[in-house]
Amino acid sequence: MLTRRRLLTTTAFAGSAALLLPAGVGAAAPAAPGTGTPQGWLDWLAAHRDSVGLMLDDGTGGRVRHRPHAEQLLASTIKVVHLAAYATAVGHGLLDPRERIRIGDWELHHPYVGDGGAHLQVLRSLGIETNELGHAADPDQRIELDTLVAAMIDFSDNAAADYLRVRLGDRALRAAARAGGWYRPDLRSLQGEVLLLILPEYAPPAGAPALLRRMAGDRLAHWFRVDPGFRERVLRAIPDMPRTPAEQWPSTRLHAHGSAAELFRMHHALAAGRFHPESALPIVRRHLERALAGSVPSGGLGIGFKGGSLPRALTMGMSLRWADGRTGALALLLTDVAQEHFADSPAFLRLGVSVLAQPRWRDRLVRALGD
Repeated sequence: MLTRRRLLTTTAFAGSAALLLPAGVGAAAPAAPGTGTPQGWLDWLAAHRDSVGLMLDDGTGGRVRHRPHAEQLLASTIKVVHLAAYATAVGHGLLDPRERIRIGDWELHHPYVGDGGAHLQVLRSLGIETNELGHAADPDQRIELDTLVAAMIDFSDNAAADYLRVRLGDRALRAAARAGGWYRPDLRSLQGEVLLLILPEYAPPAGAPALLRRMAGDRLAHWFRVDPGFRERVLRAIPDMPRTPAEQWPSTRLHAHGSAAELFRMHHALAAGRFHPESALPIVRRHLERALAGSVPSGGLGIGFKGGSLPRALTMGMSLRWADGRTGALALLLTDVAQEHFADSPAFLRLGVSVLAQPRWRDRLVRALGD
């Protein structure tokens, strides 16, 4: 039997996980070597300029661009599109955020592994008893739909994003992205990507168009949802799947890509109020601005944030609304990040807040990138 302990240790790195947010993430930190401080991350950017995609507007006329149109891994930052589509549907009266949904239906989108343990963290936070596979012991329990959306943003639960995608449809997600200035988002099943890692024999050949991979992942995700026999097959294959970031990289480097410019436009539109329908904005901001509520600088109204990570990739989209009407936004996409730097993601977030809120940090960013 595949135990929960073996299951989780087998796949510690696979999938798009959230950046962890300790208390006081916006506070100053003592100087330390490496990437343990915001300055350490600036040094990393300076040394890896060809691995960085960035677009920043701090709302005061300070703008920084570095490879803004380069296609890079998005990881869980893509979930801002799912959130916008959900908020749009609620704003139009098509969804009720208080609807009680069955946990088992949500978990049909979770192939047991591949999210860094995010789903298990969600269930524990909700006080839901779990079985040996990290799913709800009672799949007939129900939670509010808005709680599932919070899990997608706060814990970066992949199954929540896929549940929304299947329920709303790609047309609704594309329309929401378009309303935010993102015209061709790379929408695909996050569950499908994990299943392609577990069962690589179903992946298209090397060099195949991204569309074929998206189609293959969607097919596997649908198969998982409807066929208990296939779910058993997946369970049997998990112990033999790639375990380390280096082993997973050939697969995860093919995940969804996008540019810093596209991600920036989405966050800026949502924060600045240029997204329609306007009724969606309070819903989006409530979810995006919750995580960093304790880091808002004096004079600020809210910091919107959605980050993500994959082996060798660390990403964030961020916005800062000011009481005087200014709006800042940042998209920062990194690849070729060594695994030891992932523990320093809190400093990465502090860098994001700093370059948005403080001109001196914006100037340091300019010097680091040579732009």
